[in-house]
Amino acid sequence: MAGAPCLLYAASPLHSRSFLERLRSSIAAMSGGAGLREAGVATSPEEAAHRLQGCPSAAIVVSTGGTEHIVLAALEALRGPALLVAHPYANSLPALMEVYPLARRMGASAVFLPSLDPGDRRARRRLEQGLAGLRAATRLRGARLGLIGRPSPWLVYSRVEPGRLREKLGVELVEVPLEELYSEYELVEAPQGLLEEVLRGASRVEVQRTEVSRALRLYAALRTLVERHRLDAFTIECFSIIGRLRVTACLALSLFNDSGLVAGCEGDVPATVAMMLASWASGRPGFMANPSIVDGDRVMIAHCTAARGLGTGYKLRTHFESGMSVGLAVTIPKGQVVTLVRLDPELTRLRVARGTVEEGEPRSELHCRTQVWVRLEGGDAEKLLRDSMGNHYILVPGDWVDALTAAAEMLGLSVDRV
Repeated sequence: MAGAPCLLYAASPLHSRSFLERLRSSIAAMSGGAGLREAGVATSPEEAAHRLQGCPSAAIVVSTGGTEHIVLAALEALRGPALLVAHPYANSLPALMEVYPLARRMGASAVFLPSLDPGDRRARRRLEQGLAGLRAATRLRGARLGLIGRPSPWLVYSRVEPGRLREKLGVELVEVPLEELYSEYELVEAPQGLLEEVLRGASRVEVQRTEVSRALRLYAALRTLVERHRLDAFTIECFSIIGRLRVTACLALSLFNDSGLVAGCEGDVPATVAMMLASWASGRPGFMANPSIVDGDRVMIAHCTAARGLGTGYKLRTHFESGMSVGLAVTIPKGQVVTLVRLDPELTRLRVARGTVEEGEPRSELHCRTQVWVRLEGGDAEKLLRDSMGNHYILVPGDWVDALTAAAEMLGLSVDRV
């Protein structure tokens, strides 16, 4: 996994020292630190390249005018994701506008802060969202994504060539055979403390205790594989496991996502990459789900693997399709703003949509156990069908459209806002 992004100030040699100190103080206050590594001030191209040595990515503050060549040198030395930050003073914005057409080609996104007042909520939000996108793009580059098994056979479109995944996004696909998982499953026991905690936390338990225990054995086996292969995320061919072990991965995936380790269903690599970006930008678990109904400006998404931390409560039920083992019915708070995300398998386009949960209480017996009705702000949920990018969308709580847009630009993806 990549290290922390660096924070560099590009300034003209003629800059006012007192202004630059005020600027640095304002940026520090608005960003709240944001896990950035200070790289100082660069007043020449050579100094910019030197200060960014060893940085995986950077937020570059276009502090004054006359810095375009300094910013370009910084980007050439960096060769990683970058966020350019401009403000209303000292000819910062004109400098950004001149360099940005070239910077976009070099893996940069940009934000303009309408104010340097740390109390300005618009300015603070723009910076926070840009930095969230930078962190997500930085973390994605060099990430190790496990594919345990193969993509499910019905995912006829949602498939990615490992070489293209590495070349385009910098993600290493680590292929792990299911036989390795089966061997580990025979060696592990269910964590008893976790078993009691999962059962105690459920508002209703519709399955036998032994079934929950078996599902947690699978979690323990997967945990071993994650550690052995040094995985930052994984996706699993879960339906084959049902046939072999008579156990579903739903509870295990829920627990992993709650713990901060992204875990996707059905061997869907592009959806899991989208989940990595969404979870790492937001700091919240993502929910990979099927769009099951589209109706005007509404979509209902459903799956059996939602993280417990996404909701106000959960029930332990059987897995929907097989009627066996464990699936989770999580209640998602009504009225909550959420973001939906999907990455196309060609790795060229990231679709993002902002919406509001209209209904998050699972009610249907004809859909997967966790069911969420989302009303899209853009008003065109049916675009998900008309211009399909495949199945499986990712839901994360909160409005992260700007952060994901920034991350997409840094990764060379076009952005499709619904």
